[in-house]
Amino acid sequence: MVQVKDIMAVMEKLAPQKLAESWDRVGLAVGDPSHKAEKILVALDVTKEVIDEAIAQNVDMIVTHHPMLLFQKFDSITKDTPLGNKIFRLIEHGIAAFAAHTNLDIAQGGTNDVLAELIGLQNIGFLEETSAQTLRKIVVYVPADHAKRVREAMCHAGAGHIGNYAGCTFSVRGEGTFLPLEGSNPYLGKQGVLEKADEIRLETIVPQELTENVLAAALQAHPYEEVAYDIYPVEQTGKKEGIGRIGTLPEAMEFTAFAQMLKQKLGLTHIRVTGDGKKKIQKVALCTGSGAEFLMPAYRMGAEAYLTGDMKFHEAQKAVEHGICVADVTHYASEVLIVPVLQKALQQAAKEHAWDLEVITSQVDGQTFWTI
Repeated sequence: MVQVKDIMAVMEKLAPQKLAESWDRVGLAVGDPSHKAEKILVALDVTKEVIDEAIAQNVDMIVTHHPMLLFQKFDSITKDTPLGNKIFRLIEHGIAAFAAHTNLDIAQGGTNDVLAELIGLQNIGFLEETSAQTLRKIVVYVPADHAKRVREAMCHAGAGHIGNYAGCTFSVRGEGTFLPLEGSNPYLGKQGVLEKADEIRLETIVPQELTENVLAAALQAHPYEEVAYDIYPVEQTGKKEGIGRIGTLPEAMEFTAFAQMLKQKLGLTHIRVTGDGKKKIQKVALCTGSGAEFLMPAYRMGAEAYLTGDMKFHEAQKAVEHGICVADVTHYASEVLIVPVLQKALQQAAKEHAWDLEVITSQVDGQTFWTI
């Protein structure tokens, strides 16, 4: 039986909670981790209408991008308040509610990457780096005839990744010496006799969080009773994560034409824009949701156009003053794109684990704004 905690584990791989901003409330908001989760509803928000839909569809769990408790402050939970009513209904119908928010914005393949891919950006980078992986170097001394086995075990456990390369190690041959004492059971040599061995100094890089696993793998593959090894801190960092994206369009185009393309690709009847409609743009920055705070970083990085949601008057005025074109594609439209992506990821996980799991997407239109 698939359980809520199984779905949580899949989501953790997609968008690790450690990536989330400190103020964010991600993860399981309502529900029992050990409860069954054989039917999942994916949506952008846990609204009243989405809960109605989940109940009607006999869903076990709702997975959303926006946390239902994000900006809510409460001293009590009562059924006569909007939030309390939602929590009561979820519990009464045994429905868990889970969210991946800023961690999904930051994660590779998350909301920002989905939007960047949709509009065809190339040479993509971050608007702001939010974290960088801490690395360690592990050095293991191993007899030459076992070096290959130990190397493969360490790399299989997660060591040896540098950028787009795997299996990155270095080795040098040397002579190791050791004196087996009473009570030892040496792989080479005899008790009381100094042994000289043809050994390899094998070293590789490893993410700090995988250090113990990699070391355990090395020790398991190593023939010695007592293994000599060193672990060093290093200055360089590994995989980097960041918020927002910036890249280039395949060809320069007028901003008005770019805005029309956005309308079509996002299925909008209109978008708000500011700036020179005839300006040729090619370097474009974006931040899904409410990303006005990254307008100036985008400008300083050379962006000619910026797209996000929830732009205010003075923010748009600043954009005009600095000559950067802005498209406000709405908070909802910029992020609802992630819903089918999550559905596909959960379906793939179900296939890999042979789970009896049904994953559906919400049919509720959560766009709160409309125009006359």
